[in-house]
Amino acid sequence: MVRIACPVALVACFTGLAVADIPPPPPEKGFKRVPYEQRLKLEAELPGYKFYPFRRLGIGGQETVGDELKPGTDKGVVVPSSSSPSVRTGVVAVPAKVIDELKTKENLAKLLSRDNKDKLPAGVVVHETRGTIRDLNERDPRTKVENIITVSRDEKAGVKFTAQEVPPEKDAAPKPSGRPPLAMLIAGIAAGLAVVTLGIWFVRRK
Repeated sequence: MVRIACPVALVACFTGLAVADIPPPPPEKGFKRVPYEQRLKLEAELPGYKFYPFRRLGIGGQETVGDELKPGTDKGVVVPSSSSPSVRTGVVAVPAKVIDELKTKENLAKLLSRDNKDKLPAGVVVHETRGTIRDLNERDPRTKVENIITVSRDEKAGVKFTAQEVPPEKDAAPKPSGRPPLAMLIAGIAAGLAVVTLGIWFVRRK
């Protein structure tokens, strides 16, 4: 029984991961698909803090930490994201003194593992990112959607992350629709029928 149960469990696990990573269906009619970009910026300078991107591939995988990010108070820097339920991505804010104690990015990665989720040192704050695409109405002038993640001071946690999407510019002209308005379509059909009727009447008189 155990010999049968183990292979079945493994197959179910891998099948679940495969299904989770199936690409999304194409956008519905009248919509377009554009990139969804995550950007990290500072509300104000935060001396004493460092920022790192992290990623975990697969539900049972291990976190890996990328090179230090250098966000500023302007537009910000791009951070990784994922649309797959089995991939974890995000950015972590770490006090410089904690980095000095950990010494390596590998030790920081272990700190971010699932087992240590509730055991983070004071001042270490994690923000997970989600999404790489977004479906917009075809009339929306944007060619991508930006999600700005702003880092600011917080009295309790040390820092906090606040995410907000950038709306389309107010003065941006919407893309004209390729379809004629319904009223114009009805008027065109009525005009066509009137011409046909007039033609038939004229032929019969002749």
